[in-house]
Amino acid sequence: MSKQVDQAQLVKKAVPIFWKNGYRAVSYQNLADGMGISHSFLYNQWGKEQLLLDSIESYLSENIDPIFHYIAHSEKGIEAIREVYHEVANSNFQEDPCTCMLMNIALELKDEVKSLRPVYDQFLENMRRSYSAALHQSHKTGVIKYAGEIPKYVEMLVGLMFGLNILLHYKSSKELIVYIDSFFDLIE
Repeated sequence: MSKQVDQAQLVKKAVPIFWKNGYRAVSYQNLADGMGISHSFLYNQWGKEQLLLDSIESYLSENIDPIFHYIAHSEKGIEAIREVYHEVANSNFQEDPCTCMLMNIALELKDEVKSLRPVYDQFLENMRRSYSAALHQSHKTGVIKYAGEIPKYVEMLVGLMFGLNILLHYKSSKELIVYIDSFFDLIE
């Protein structure tokens, strides 16, 4: 039992290493040093690809799943999505990696790590499902007029999040908020 707890803690230590540096730039030695374990233990226990997948799973359950749950179950509807986007825009990229770890890794690796694809597809499905629930809530309250447009709005919002993931590196929070709010004004 304690070995599993230790492994979970080690995986949590690997998350920020992959998040900040990506997959390719991280060596076994970087990971071992950052996790406080030996290079050989890391190599024998996980392998770099499996540790990446375990790190992504940990990252999603700790960071992303609660956000999707909040969006999907909030009475605020579309405003819950806007709040999350504003929070992302207002985070300090230099002090804390605020971009999405999974999006970063997916962009870096594309189709190189085949086992990443199902995880990424599930992430997108969860994002779409939570956005759709929020938009349907907004339709019930009259904020969104045409329910038939919701699938299109969901795809627009997914695209916006990908755009933010990149723009966070180049734009100020103020610029991003204007961009986000202008985008949300298009949804009716």
